[in-house]
Amino acid sequence: MRKEAVVLGRRGTPDERFEVKIAKSDTGCWLWIGSLNGKGYGHFNLDGRIHKAHRWAYERRFGTPPEGMQLDHLCSVRNCVNPDHLEPVTNRENSRRSRERACRT
Repeated sequence: MRKEAVVLGRRGTPDERFEVKIAKSDTGCWLWIGSLNGKGYGHFNLDGRIHKAHRWAYERRFGTPPEGMQLDHLCSVRNCVNPDHLEPVTNRENSRRSRERACRT
């Protein structure tokens, strides 16, 4: 992932704009307090494109997930952007985990 060093007017760098939209909870989740999509996942606009907030956070820390992998929220909190709470998994594994978590509630 490319690191953006350019300052975007008065709004700050992409990192600065991202950080102000996080509320850190006692559970270790970094809750996205910016815009959410219809499924409850955070997103933000950068360079005229909409980015998934959890994916952007993961890529900042670890780089791009392997091809064909999705990011699973280990904490089961959709608006969590803590990269340590995200794990690259296959679509099949992500679906299996989602069903398993749903059965527990």
